[in-house]
Amino acid sequence: MEPLSDYRAKLEEWLAKRPPTVVAACRPEPRYDERVETMRGLMAELYELGFSRAGWPVDVGGLGGTVEYRAAMWEALARHGVQGMALFEHLEVLIPAFVALGPRDLVARLLPEYLSGRELWAQGFSEPDSGSDLPSLRTKAVLDGDHYVIDGSKIWTSWAKYATWCLLLARTGDAESRHRGLTAFVVDLRAPGVEVRAIEQSNGTDELAEVHFDGVRVPVDRIVGEAGGGWAVAMHILSNERGTFAWFRHLFQYGQLADGATRATERDDRAFGNALLDMVSATAAGLDGIAVHATGATLGPRATFNKLLLCAAEQSVHDAVLATDPDIAIGFLDPAAEMRRQEYLFSRIVTVYGGSQQMQLDTIAKQMLELP
Repeated sequence: MEPLSDYRAKLEEWLAKRPPTVVAACRPEPRYDERVETMRGLMAELYELGFSRAGWPVDVGGLGGTVEYRAAMWEALARHGVQGMALFEHLEVLIPAFVALGPRDLVARLLPEYLSGRELWAQGFSEPDSGSDLPSLRTKAVLDGDHYVIDGSKIWTSWAKYATWCLLLARTGDAESRHRGLTAFVVDLRAPGVEVRAIEQSNGTDELAEVHFDGVRVPVDRIVGEAGGGWAVAMHILSNERGTFAWFRHLFQYGQLADGATRATERDDRAFGNALLDMVSATAAGLDGIAVHATGATLGPRATFNKLLLCAAEQSVHDAVLATDPDIAIGFLDPAAEMRRQEYLFSRIVTVYGGSQQMQLDTIAKQMLELP
């Protein structure tokens, strides 16, 4: 892989030309299905030019290099005005675990499809009766010859309406085995027996869904990690979701903060100052996380700090935005204002998804401070 500085320079040169796919991704689009298609178009071009392949292993379709290349790509896109990652957030949540622990031939077949925007991914963890207690999940996978048969339901499944594949956690042991009896599968959401019901959120988007599995057959070669080793896969995913992912997501908050500042008055100085401080904290922690992961290590419990700082930054940014545009609380908005409303409402749940704020604080207390 070429040096990171050369990669950055080539990407900047391309972005400076304002290609149509970039212009489209910078345009506010409150309709989520349209946003998805726009980002698929942008990712297709980034793949064709090689930019999105940087930072992934060569033997599975990448060009080599560390996570720093991926961090540089999304930072540049955010700085040039792209609205967000949309479904491609899972590139930095699910896919690092898939690449590290998945069957190499399966990774080599599916990673390019995702990087190019052709096939999208969902995450199947939470269940209607499990909530944040992941080891208590009930979706079952029973071995039948060279397939597992999966039955059960998932809730709050990110982007299942749009996805082709789902990284699913299911129980292959008995209920008493808790986290020791879980296995991670790559499940084709087009398979017979899969039913996806989109959930419209309070902000009007349908990025979440309820997914039912009724006798869904999954080949044994679609296990990520080992049979019964799903907990290790889940911890790898959560380490990214709560750690390095904070870097990728917070980048786009800077654009929203800058946009809000164009409407701000002196009375908004404190709100914007607080938001900027929170953002700088998230940036510092995010850079530290990227540096750690670039060495091949993981953040472990330290990832909780990134998650907490990201939540604080996201909510304070949108508090500041709301102060400059209180009319986003009502209807009949132009696309840009509608996007501000969607983002504000979504910012209210960030302290819950991916592990609640209380769980993160509990992790710090028990695993880092060794409190009783």
